[in-house]
Amino acid sequence: MVRRAQSPLSADAVLRQMLVQRNARMREALCTLARLGVAFRRAEASRARGWADELSVHPFYKGGQFLFDLLEWEDFMLDGPAPVVLEAAELAHALRPLLGLLGQAVPPVLPAFGALPPLEAGFYLYRDVALGLVWLSLAGVAAGVR
Repeated sequence: MVRRAQSPLSADAVLRQMLVQRNARMREALCTLARLGVAFRRAEASRARGWADELSVHPFYKGGQFLFDLLEWEDFMLDGPAPVVLEAAELAHALRPLLGLLGQAVPPVLPAFGALPPLEAGFYLYRDVALGLVWLSLAGVAAGVR
């Protein structure tokens, strides 16, 4: 059976739609992480501050801050209405490549913080994303997920 090639215009439309969907999922994941980080800071201020201080000297954290700023992810995250908060399985799927680098997995059920607070724009948005990753990693370790 011979398949007809898509016209270049329809291929362009498909690729554009894929990019829109991937950007939306990345934005949802980053904003969910940041909101988890804010909740972690509010619920356990001392513990979160300790983690932020400890991470701040590591090259991986500093490199992440550099890329976050270079790619202007703060603007990307805050542009438009707040995206939906991802459920644990969706977040796990979206973060699989990153968490795989860290040797972590998202626990199947996230401990409840209640309703997550809104994002807090500003210089510390990257820190909140990182604290969200820490919180997920801590929850995964506590649940025995690796």
